[in-house]
This record gives sequence, structure tokens and C-alpha cells, in this order.
Amino acid sequence: MTVSTFIPTSVQCPQCDSHSIVEYKPTVYHCLKCDFEKNLSDPPKSKPTSSGPAVLGLLVGLGVVLALVL
Repeated sequence: MTVSTFIPTSVQCPQCDSHSIVEYKPTVYHCLKCDFEKNLSDPPKSKPTSSGPAVLGLLVGLGVVLALVL
């Protein structure tokens, strides 16, 4: 295992707040203190989108159109 220490010491671990992050694979960073690991090649987790306001706006618009037609 080759450990690269070119990462600036200002990189802080999001789990334990220490400055002991190292890169031990081309895209994998590891905290030597708490074993936190992050693979930067993994796609980011997307948040589910909410279509509630859009659907509500559409229903209100349709209600206005129906009220004008009738």
C-alpha cells in the first residue's frame, strides 16, 4: 500500500475533525485517526426531487381555466 501525503494538512476529516486525511488510492481518501473513508469516484447521492409545488400550480391553473369556461 502506497500512502501519498501531498494533501494539504488543512484538509479536515468530516467525522472526527482531525487533520489526518491521506490518499492511499488514486481517488480514495482515508482518515488515519478514525478510519473515515471517502471514494471520490463514487457518484454523488442525489436528493429526491419534489414535484408538489408544480403539481399544485397546475391544479390551480386548471381550476381557474375551468371556472372561466363554465
